[in-house]
Amino acid sequence: MNAKERVITTFEHREPDRVPLWYGASDALTARLMQQCNVSHEEALMQRLHIDFRRVHERYIGPDLGAKTYWGIERGGGYYGQPLTHPLAGVETVEQVAAYTGWPSPDWFDFSHLRQECEPWRDYAIIGGPWAVVFTDATELVGMGEFFMKMHTHPEVMHAVMQKVSDFYYELALRFFEAAGDLLDIFFFGDDIGTQQSMIISLPHWREFCKPHVERFLKLGKQAGLKTMFHSCGAVRKMIPDLVEMGLDALNPIQVRARGMDLRELKTEFGARMAFHGGFDHQQVLPFGSEADVRAEAHRVIDIMAPGGGYCLAPSHDLMLDDFPPHNVIAMYDEAYQYGRYTQA
Repeated sequence: MNAKERVITTFEHREPDRVPLWYGASDALTARLMQQCNVSHEEALMQRLHIDFRRVHERYIGPDLGAKTYWGIERGGGYYGQPLTHPLAGVETVEQVAAYTGWPSPDWFDFSHLRQECEPWRDYAIIGGPWAVVFTDATELVGMGEFFMKMHTHPEVMHAVMQKVSDFYYELALRFFEAAGDLLDIFFFGDDIGTQQSMIISLPHWREFCKPHVERFLKLGKQAGLKTMFHSCGAVRKMIPDLVEMGLDALNPIQVRARGMDLRELKTEFGARMAFHGGFDHQQVLPFGSEADVRAEAHRVIDIMAPGGGYCLAPSHDLMLDDFPPHNVIAMYDEAYQYGRYTQA
């Protein structure tokens, strides 16, 4: 099988030749891995690590934002950072939401390069589409504490904020798929709904405020002929039945140390209806374990998740960080590549 066939077979709950592998890391770790593997560019690293997925992104071509995001939010801190300002703090009416002048424009993004980027990767599973973090962006615009209170006191206003964010990403997705949808395989989008212990909001509130937008993007991905994959870190066990009901193809990243995210239980309960993408301990084993620990974890995860298909191995977070030991990362992929074969030689 080539990589594309391997991934699609897996997403359709059939057993391919081996477990597919996904890569996501900081630029600094990628550079260290390239040096460790003695390769000169990122594509060569992907091939050395046996990675089955490739990903393409829209490009920002809009106005200079200075220190702000295209939502008008100032951010600070490492990696993704944290919002330091909330432009819609204090919003009280739907009319104020509509009157806000800081909404970004889909015209600020370019999609003309996508086909050229996809062409060399026709044998790989190509992931695309805007990230569409509707809940996250809405709470950052208002401020999370205020947003949560106003779900009770001003629900129609918070719905209006969510809708404006959703409409923006929906237009980006339409343009993305119009430009290159026939060359994509998977629409990958997400929102972080979980903490280490529980969902950030109650399940009823998630169903009221978030689920309709998740379903909206799932339907759009299906209309474009794509498999769909949704991302949320944390303890999201309670909302998985809803994701299955909506027809989601795969869930990422399966944060195994979060409450309720036991691999064996997830595989038993949902593995016949939804694929899992991730699940390799990113919090302890990969950054702090020995190489032997990493190889043992690869065996453990594959033994639980691989039978019957429906599993792609990846760390339990999208982004491996700067200080992860390169030898552990290489060991994870090499061991999974060898041990994850459905018919051992």
